[in-house]
Amino acid sequence: MSQNLLATKLYIPPARKNLVPRPRLVQRLDEASQQGQKLLLVSASAGYGKTTLVTEWLRGIQTRTTWLSLDRTDNDPARFLAYLIAALQQIDEHIGENTQAMLQSPQPLPPEVMLTALVNEIASAPTSFILVLDDYHVIEALPIHQQLDFLVEHQPPRMHLVIITREDPPLPLARLRARGQMVEIRQDDLRFSPEESSDFLRRVMGLNLTGDDITALERRTEGWIAGLQLAALSMQGLDDSSEYTPSDFIDAFTGSSHYILDYLIEEVFERQPVEVQDFLLRTSILDRLSGSLCDAVAGRSGSAALLERLEHANLFIIPLDQSRTWYRYHQLFAELLRQRLHATAALAENELHRLASGWFAAQGFLPEAIHHALAACDWEQAADLIRDNSVMLLRRGELITLLGWLKSLPDEVVYELPELCRDYGWALTLTGQLDAAESYLCQAEATVAVDDPLLGTILVAQAYNLRARGDNLLAIESAQRALSLLPQADYLSRSLVALTLGLAHWNLGEYREAEQAFMEVDQAAQQSRNHYARMTALTYLGVIQGVYGRLHRAAELCRQVIQLGEKSPPVAPAHIELGALLYEWNDLEAATHHLQIGIELSQRTGNQLILSDGYRTLPMVQLALGEPDAALSTLQKADQLAGSRQVTPLTRIRNAACHVQLALAEKDLATARNWAELVTENADASPFYPRLKLTPARLLLAQNDEAAAERLQELYETASQAGCGCGTIEVRALQALAATTPSDALR
Repeated sequence: MSQNLLATKLYIPPARKNLVPRPRLVQRLDEASQQGQKLLLVSASAGYGKTTLVTEWLRGIQTRTTWLSLDRTDNDPARFLAYLIAALQQIDEHIGENTQAMLQSPQPLPPEVMLTALVNEIASAPTSFILVLDDYHVIEALPIHQQLDFLVEHQPPRMHLVIITREDPPLPLARLRARGQMVEIRQDDLRFSPEESSDFLRRVMGLNLTGDDITALERRTEGWIAGLQLAALSMQGLDDSSEYTPSDFIDAFTGSSHYILDYLIEEVFERQPVEVQDFLLRTSILDRLSGSLCDAVAGRSGSAALLERLEHANLFIIPLDQSRTWYRYHQLFAELLRQRLHATAALAENELHRLASGWFAAQGFLPEAIHHALAACDWEQAADLIRDNSVMLLRRGELITLLGWLKSLPDEVVYELPELCRDYGWALTLTGQLDAAESYLCQAEATVAVDDPLLGTILVAQAYNLRARGDNLLAIESAQRALSLLPQADYLSRSLVALTLGLAHWNLGEYREAEQAFMEVDQAAQQSRNHYARMTALTYLGVIQGVYGRLHRAAELCRQVIQLGEKSPPVAPAHIELGALLYEWNDLEAATHHLQIGIELSQRTGNQLILSDGYRTLPMVQLALGEPDAALSTLQKADQLAGSRQVTPLTRIRNAACHVQLALAEKDLATARNWAELVTENADASPFYPRLKLTPARLLLAQNDEAAAERLQELYETASQAGCGCGTIEVRALQALAATTPSDALR
């Protein structure tokens, strides 16, 4: 597990002392697990014993279990996925290895790509297991809900998911319910029965209450476990010989659960010694507690012993590990303590947060250190912490977390630190906010000297942003400036620059320059062990070799990519390119096989550009197999994608060129002419012009138009000058067909 992840979030909560057994609910969970239900949903308001029930059930079964306790910092999709993988690796250390590599990609991958890889890895787990997600209600990010929806929909049979939450997650619960794939434990199920209430009050809380008192208390709290516990704490020390009896106490409160909650917590708090009250208020700012941390924040010693005493007193403190090193307050109790702290003028909240930030920073707990620095309005400390760790967050793909922190800082603080401006620009660029990113990147460049090595890393981000905006010439200029400033050993930055150069040159149809850039990406990716960058580079190198007419070398590179990525979604372009090469060699069965794999992988990722390539290439194979109807049906799928925002106008032009070829094969000149008009109007606008311009020439040839020979000669000269060996061969073949004499055909 990464050292940046909290191990305590992966611990199954230890057994609670003097537990009230709940066999009727445990049996329901047992039956659901044995029946292979996809989802076990435990949903109820705070204080109903959701987590306690699930841990009781898990202790009584043999199935392997992994646990993830969620908190508000997990609303970053990359961070959530990192913790999810860490939890799954408690079952098998190899689960998620490919997905972790994708998280390190210099380019953000579609979530479906990484989740598909993760599902495949889960499916290979050596045994059935249970994954528990506790406190899922803290997750508000829609992308994470979508990730979980994908995971549930494609959930391997070996995995059973348990979600513990205060409110239903936005998942297709109705569909799962209708399919019989979900079991639900709800608030009414979790209420203590009269018998359970009696056992809890008498045995667990040690109260000597009459049957009537228990019945009255159970009726007032409606079986709400937290309410019963608070009432019991308030009644400790009372008996029938006192002036104020338990019966008097029970009669004293009525009303809603919210009113009862406030009343009872006030009662419990006021009964504590002043020293304990002060400790509770000072440490209420913390989401988790340890002796050393509490000593630092509360300005005292002996906090570890006090935490243990509070647990023994059942004072709403929950251990997070078996060794009782880490604890947390029950959420209901913590909320009230924070309200009281906020109203207490004698305690400075900002100073408490500053002390907490310092302790977490010294221990290497970055998210907590930054959270408390921001809460303290200590902008300098927060900015320094973010600056020192922002590159790591970018590499891990935790863009939402980084943006959230940076947006919490005043702009004048960000502008003073060029590294922060640069990384703000990176995060905005990678989340598609290209215009907003530009202003921060320009500010970063303006604040550093022209010979400052930092400028090189700023120009990397600028070049990437410009290429994403479609300004390929300026992107190349910035990238070349960056290369002149970057250290040779900075493999990650140099691979990003080279990738940007390669894509920009490719977009401009400058294949030789693109080839050189992708070769540099490959070399840098090997040094930095970035498999995704390497697969991207090798795929483009293969495509370029195909353009040159070096088909065997192109196929070799594609097979190398497939071997590197096996059946992970990023290898889809390599499968489609290899399918196109096999078609050129008339190996139609193998071509179909690779094209279908590439199409399937592209469908999983939602990458419609790559999917369009597959839907354009497969019809050529189907036509060669004598299946014109199937070819047209497949090509029409490409047409359906042409309206997507993910595809470029070039997609429609390339589709039209394929339609011309299909129509000519069927000798349907009228249809061919209609499609050829779209190609003729737009052929000059594309780097793929040598082959697109063949389309109107093919039509002229089919019509026995004498202009075909002149047009083909022009295309031959253009393709030769561009170094397009494959296009040159194709033009020569058509020139042979257009020749009027045998000697001209053989020339």
